[in-house]
Amino acid sequence: MSGKHAGRLRLWLSQSPLEAGDAPPMLTWGAAVVAVTLLPLFVGPWFLSTVRDALVMGILALSYDLLWGRAGILTLGHTTFLGLGAYGFAIATVQLAQTPVIGLVCAVGCAAIVAGVIGYFLLFAGVRLHFFAIISLAVLIVAQQLAVSWQSVTGGDTGILGIPGLSFGAGAAAIDLGTPRASWYAVAVVLLAATALLWLLCRSRYGKVLDAIASNEWRAKACGYHTASHLLMVFVVSAMLAALAGALMSACSGVVAPDVFSPLLSTEVILWVAIGGRGKTGGPVAAAVVLTLIKQVVSSYSTDGWPLILGGLFLVCVLFLPNGVRVSGIVRAARRIAGTTSNTTAFHRAGHAQEERQ
Repeated sequence: MSGKHAGRLRLWLSQSPLEAGDAPPMLTWGAAVVAVTLLPLFVGPWFLSTVRDALVMGILALSYDLLWGRAGILTLGHTTFLGLGAYGFAIATVQLAQTPVIGLVCAVGCAAIVAGVIGYFLLFAGVRLHFFAIISLAVLIVAQQLAVSWQSVTGGDTGILGIPGLSFGAGAAAIDLGTPRASWYAVAVVLLAATALLWLLCRSRYGKVLDAIASNEWRAKACGYHTASHLLMVFVVSAMLAALAGALMSACSGVVAPDVFSPLLSTEVILWVAIGGRGKTGGPVAAAVVLTLIKQVVSSYSTDGWPLILGGLFLVCVLFLPNGVRVSGIVRAARRIAGTTSNTTAFHRAGHAQEERQ
């Protein structure tokens, strides 16, 4: 990298001085590090594996928050890249007998190529908003059908079984991360590192450019920014992070099936970011972890209950908490509900008084 490009990169990633508003996310991240370190000392392998799988969904939510929360790109098929990462890792390690490191590279690289091709033709053509969302959903459906029909590679409806866990090195120097505790630390470290890096990126000068594009792309373009290039870059990075989550998911569970391309899961990702707060980095991650754990509890009692709860959460979020779950938002929602109730009561009282006068 030349000195000119290095200087430009440092300018884009330059950080503003710390302010009072930076304290809460930094303290929250520090508390998360302590919790991640201590939790394996107090819980069993089963609970640890359950929370670990929820943390993988937190990585997926983080990737979508970068795309929708920061760049303003709404997509209904973001789990396409989760599935590409899961199948890329599984095919590389099981079908091609490659090492887990090669599997991770294949998973992330495959998602980056697909996102680059799709994003180039759509974003540079000016496709935005609901048009982009509908096309992304179509891509998700196509990917799901390919996973079902291409049996010689994907295993069809059964999927791919016997996926090896994470391990690094060779021979006696190999580090096995396949145990519940080791895989917990691996997933947690990836999540914490990705959260910190994206937080730093979003508070840098480049993050302000993304905010400007999300607020008014035409105005940002008039200011001299090549918005399509920036959106494509964010789209590819978001896809790579989602693919990394998919690779971790398949390595931890040991199996991958076509339901990883489920449109319902894409809906859940949108809900995680909406409830956690768009562009809040840690909020969508927390929402993803909590709601995934709730989903597992509800599904153990009834497989039909979670879609109903999901629909109800969507309505509540759209009507009363459009900016996510915050104290101020909850207070405003309560006031709105109380105001609606009082107006209805006053209307009924006025009606009764009019009937009495008549």
